[in-house]
Amino acid sequence: MNLTLWISFVGTVLIIGITPGPSVLLATANSMNYGVKNTVGTILGDLSANAIQIILSSLGLASIIVSSGEIFSLIKWVGVTYLIYMGITKIVSQPKTGEFTNQKKDKNFLKLYSEGFFMSASNPKAIVFFAALFPLFIDQTLAFIPQILILGATYLIIDGVCLLLYVKFASKLKKYLQNKEKVHLQNKIIGTLLIFSGLMLSAVKKANN
Repeated sequence: MNLTLWISFVGTVLIIGITPGPSVLLATANSMNYGVKNTVGTILGDLSANAIQIILSSLGLASIIVSSGEIFSLIKWVGVTYLIYMGITKIVSQPKTGEFTNQKKDKNFLKLYSEGFFMSASNPKAIVFFAALFPLFIDQTLAFIPQILILGATYLIIDGVCLLLYVKFASKLKKYLQNKEKVHLQNKIIGTLLIFSGLMLSAVKKANN
């Protein structure tokens, strides 16, 4: 694995991971209603769905590498465009905020796991996201599968830690996650960073070509 690309990947995923999206809001709400320990099920469900999506997108990328390295290089540029598009979307879109209501009905681990799994699995954009993101950080001179395994594991670990932090400090973050202005400001900052990351990766590709 190319260390420079991996560090860039870590930075990009951290930016994405701290964004309060649907999975963060669900995990935070469940933490407040059912406790941190039980909400681990929600996090594991989310990560399980992500793992499947990573595998499916990677299978498609592997077939492209075998058939045409030039097409794979083109996909990298699509990834740069997608990263910039994500940044612009974060800046201009209305933020999603959570409604945290107390639930009296208990939910077991399986139900909380299912909630996390289906929340992530029902997102049709997820496979496109992984298929566009991963090629940016793959060195075509190195073996494909080890790189995908490292990138996939890195993503799942960072995403899991970010979710766990939101869950751990759910009560303190409640007011923040319900404040559209504060969430919108964070999204603007994150969007700007994503655009910057895309432009930086674009410059790297130009230097290599």
